[in-house]
Amino acid sequence: MEKLVLWITDIPPRTARWLVLDGNGNRVGFPQQGALEDAAPLAANRRVYVLLPGERILATAATVPGRNAARVLQAAPYALEENLAGDVESMHVALTHRGSDSRSEFLVTDRDWLANCLAELDDAGITADAAWPDYLSVPADANGEHWLITAEERLLARKGWQGFAVPAADATLLYSHRNDELPLRLTLVGEQPAPLGLEELESARFEDDARVFTELAATVTALPGAGLLQGAFRRKRESAEWKRWRWPAAAAIAWLVIGALTFGLDTWRLKREVDFLDRTKAELFNQALPGRRMVQGQERYLMEQALNVGGGAQSEFLLHLGHVAQSLQGMSNARLNGFSYRNQRLEFSVTVPDAQSLERLRDALAQQSGRDVAIESANSTSGGLEGRIMINGGA
Repeated sequence: MEKLVLWITDIPPRTARWLVLDGNGNRVGFPQQGALEDAAPLAANRRVYVLLPGERILATAATVPGRNAARVLQAAPYALEENLAGDVESMHVALTHRGSDSRSEFLVTDRDWLANCLAELDDAGITADAAWPDYLSVPADANGEHWLITAEERLLARKGWQGFAVPAADATLLYSHRNDELPLRLTLVGEQPAPLGLEELESARFEDDARVFTELAATVTALPGAGLLQGAFRRKRESAEWKRWRWPAAAAIAWLVIGALTFGLDTWRLKREVDFLDRTKAELFNQALPGRRMVQGQERYLMEQALNVGGGAQSEFLLHLGHVAQSLQGMSNARLNGFSYRNQRLEFSVTVPDAQSLERLRDALAQQSGRDVAIESANSTSGGLEGRIMINGGA
């Protein structure tokens, strides 16, 4: 996801510098400067990082027991109270890093000042996703402390999660009172000279101020979390990805809802049809075998068992019925209407298209059964020719 980095150095933040980075952290275009409103269109569909003046933000540390970050934040103001010059109730505290020994790093600033900064951003149409002091955007030195003197003659110093911002004129005094044994690396811009007393330090140079901002932007976008935007200042907004996929997602949800309703309706209809078929099957079973108990799934077996009791006549009936079914399968538009079996004679009613079809059915039955087959009657109906055929059980 692309990112927009705003660097605010004046108070209140009516103007700023900004730079767009792509998803890989590479610069898109060149740094620009102007009113906050001019940067607002670039904030759409991008994650916004804000660099605030480090002179107003204290980086400090304290030992606060507990593993839950929310509880650590609740206890932090009182653990830091001795290090704060103002009223702890007017301060906003943000947790930036938790150490393995309960030693935690915090950022502390005036609550009203931070609220005013964010309000000006909101008025300009910019919603920040993260806010950091600009000294923490200085590239960290794994082996010591890193001092950067900007083109605006500001000293941004960083050591791990600690740091500060002061006028560059104070660099000589701060260096002379520095007791830290960690090595110090100095970075300058262009051809600016090193501060007095710092000439012998290991130093590096950025060719111009645009390169400085690019490095700061790449560093701050790699920091975890939202910086100062915690607790009461935690920001909530729709992510760009969600905005992009909101309508397709809504359409997909609607399709799923419609599908679920259709499936439910079809299931209800099928259940009604199954219930109807079960009732019809039970009625037919009771008509065919009155007094017998129907067992679900065993209806055919029970009927065949009843028909085969005593052998002889029942077996002859099933044989004739099988011949009728086989003969009808070979004819199109033929329908069995009903049948009766008495005295080894099977008589059935059938509807066929014409007289020739009726005769072909008679001949097929005679050939299959080897019995005497005769057409008893034939009557024309609206659906074709209804005929009655008798199969004599005798040889």
